[in-house]
Amino acid sequence: MVDKNVYFTDLYCIYLSDLQAAVISDLHLGFEEEMNMNGLFLPKLQRDHVEGIVQNIIDRYSPEKIIINGDFKQEFRRNLSQEWDDVIHFIDRFSAETELIFVRGNHDNYLQTILSRRNILQMDFYEDENYFIYHGDKDRGLKKTTILGHEHPSLVLRDRVGGIYKIPAFVYNRESRIAITPAMSLFSSGTDITQSLLSEEHFTPVLKKVNTRDFRVFGITDDFGLVDFGFLSDLHDRAQNHH
Repeated sequence: MVDKNVYFTDLYCIYLSDLQAAVISDLHLGFEEEMNMNGLFLPKLQRDHVEGIVQNIIDRYSPEKIIINGDFKQEFRRNLSQEWDDVIHFIDRFSAETELIFVRGNHDNYLQTILSRRNILQMDFYEDENYFIYHGDKDRGLKKTTILGHEHPSLVLRDRVGGIYKIPAFVYNRESRIAITPAMSLFSSGTDITQSLLSEEHFTPVLKKVNTRDFRVFGITDDFGLVDFGFLSDLHDRAQNHH
């Protein structure tokens, strides 16, 4: 628990115990078809990957709600046939077990057309008395406990011979009460937060209002589950000294 009722998990979700809700983001369903159209042929693994994680979330927490905080699908200029199949499959698989709430991300321009087939209305943000949840591609401000996606945070570890290992990560600023979820997408390895969050050009515009050096990093590891790696500023300084 990183704050009252707020739990980071090794299932790529933030679990809000007072709401009995899980918050996830950046699933990017349909990624393979978009890549195929651009000449990069990938096996269709994404849907099974994300649905497997979501099933584990439901099995562990039995949430009343799953809030999908943006970029549920990949192609932002239209709806691809794989996206139609994957989105409908996801809804039909899980909607009987939990309420699915879709918050719009920058890749979700045409998602509403598909959601309408199941009488679901997409939101620009989700807000209640304790939480303000939006994707992060637009600056909607900071209030209450703000939960964002969009950034695809990862911690990049480098060994002495130049090998690189990326760990999907949550980042959290306790003072500002900002949490950012890692991308659930199998193919989105993530952005090196020691670079992106400490630069002047954030992917997430609202982060320009806070001291990002004060973010704490929680990485999802295969061997040890969720690991607290400490403050972003310390990770950055150690990386600089290593170079």
